[in-house]
Amino acid sequence: MTVTYQISSSKKYIKKLDYIRGFAAFYVLIYHIFALTDFMPEIVENLFFSFGQEAVILFFLLSGFVIYLSVYPKTDLTFHYYFIRRFRRIYFPLIVALFLSVFLAILNQQFIQKFSWSELLGNLLMLQDFSAKPGILVRPFLANYPLWSLSYEWWFYLLFFPFYKSILFQLNNRIYFVFIVSFISYVIYIIYPNAIALYLAYFIIWWCGVEAADIYLKQQRFTVRSMKPILICLFLMSIISFIPVISISTIRLGYYPFLNFRHFASAFLAILAGLIWYVNKLRYFDSILGFFYIISPISYGIYILHYPILAQLHLHKYGLNLHISLEYTLKLLLIFSLAYLVEIKLQPMVNRWLK
Repeated sequence: MTVTYQISSSKKYIKKLDYIRGFAAFYVLIYHIFALTDFMPEIVENLFFSFGQEAVILFFLLSGFVIYLSVYPKTDLTFHYYFIRRFRRIYFPLIVALFLSVFLAILNQQFIQKFSWSELLGNLLMLQDFSAKPGILVRPFLANYPLWSLSYEWWFYLLFFPFYKSILFQLNNRIYFVFIVSFISYVIYIIYPNAIALYLAYFIIWWCGVEAADIYLKQQRFTVRSMKPILICLFLMSIISFIPVISISTIRLGYYPFLNFRHFASAFLAILAGLIWYVNKLRYFDSILGFFYIISPISYGIYILHYPILAQLHLHKYGLNLHISLEYTLKLLLIFSLAYLVEIKLQPMVNRWLK
């Protein structure tokens, strides 16, 4: 199998990953629209549009896959090269999102009441998390809730580099080393909830994306045998995360400990479903998800910019008494336009400036 074939094949497959990325971003967007409005009957919303957290887990898996593709097979990868590319990719759109939240808070005359220096600093240091879990350090800045996942992504990026450069990366069963770290970390988190343990516990989800990419690059295909270690690790993490659920009297789907179980279980089910679909030749994959390819290039912008516009841009307070359908149409246009500006027009300029 030649190198040329590997490169072209991997590029072809990335396009399918972009379908999923675009779908996940669009799903989170629709999920929040329905959560903030009465557009959808409650039973339909609960059945089909209540899985925003699961969509974020898809992002984690995809991120690990794509990051590995971006560095493989670089043996001379330097921290400066790696860090700058990850930094500018994450932080520039994030800073735009922070300014957007500040602007809307001022517009709503709520900035003084809601602004917190510790919250701002915590978000800039990537320490924010969703408050439905114990042990978090700070909440997402000015209630832009989707920012919770960025801290995980950032620390996953930083954890990846030393592991990639270490002798441990050469081990055939390295995934089990990562699993042991995540497993022990989650046990620690159960006993003593803290952010460090939580980041390390979730690292196995992201790392499964790395392992899937490695399998594809080296074998050019996925098999049940090659994917078995990934499925085993995610299944075991689902089990350990379910143990605290047994001990509580009332289960709240969007709160710890069931929320954490949802995350690990959805990662396991996503990999399992993807493998089954792959074995069946990804039948109808392009027909079902191909449309979302067009928004994949701005998916990150959509993800971190949409919530302030949906939840905090109150057009009726500014003298625009619009029908709710027209109001949300305008909001969607604003979200997509701003995401396009940030990702397609401004991000390349930042990339040229920051090298």
